[in-house]
Amino acid sequence: MSTRRDNRRTSRFIRRWPQVMGFLALLAAAVLLTFYAMSQSREASGATRPAGTPESVTESVSEKVPQIDILGDSYVAGSAEGGTGPANWTRVAGTRFYELGDRVELNVIAQPGSGYLARGTTNLVFREAATLRIRPTADVVLVFGSRNDGRQDDETMYNAAKLLYSDIHEMAPQAEILVVGPVWVDADVPDFIAANNAAMERAAAENDVVYVDALEEGWFAGAEEGLIGADGIHPTDAGHAYLAAKIFPLLEDMVQEPAAG
Repeated sequence: MSTRRDNRRTSRFIRRWPQVMGFLALLAAAVLLTFYAMSQSREASGATRPAGTPESVTESVSEKVPQIDILGDSYVAGSAEGGTGPANWTRVAGTRFYELGDRVELNVIAQPGSGYLARGTTNLVFREAATLRIRPTADVVLVFGSRNDGRQDDETMYNAAKLLYSDIHEMAPQAEILVVGPVWVDADVPDFIAANNAAMERAAAENDVVYVDALEEGWFAGAEEGLIGADGIHPTDAGHAYLAAKIFPLLEDMVQEPAAG
């Protein structure tokens, strides 16, 4: 009796053997597939690289493009008199960098009618616009102007400039700050514009800021014609080309200075 039961068990096992082997084969294939997928995943993530860092990451770090933020009034924005689109001096300067084989990222923060204290079309003073738009990763921050501030108390003008420069240092700690003071359309500069310029220059000297005194250098005060439009205030396209010729070398020096140091 026992022998017959053993024989039946043996017979059933033999009949099921192909099914058992098939299951074992599928199990082995699944294990191998899982192992292969894990090994591919480790290689793709760079875990098997001796240096521990994918080449693409290394290249992106070494090729950081200098960032230039430009804050200013309608002399930055352009106007109906000129300086719109490719004719704008910021665009001309960017094109000049490109032509020389240098890549830069420009962030233009144009506030027509605004200044350190004046609120223009955006209803923001320079300091408020900077808080909203200055990039913390900027390498250079240029502040341009402004003739819009009008007649101000010397201490009020000085404090507004000092706060702006201090805020930019905090917002973009690695950036060098370049300030171009207010410009005038000829050599007959009003006393209050000259006073504002002096207050801004004093604040710059106390806050590690490079200051360009455009009044003293005589920007737009020479014999060149056609640089200021019919409104007697805003630069023409030729005037924007003139500004680009003045400002590009300043930006170029500041962008290249960290690499040289």
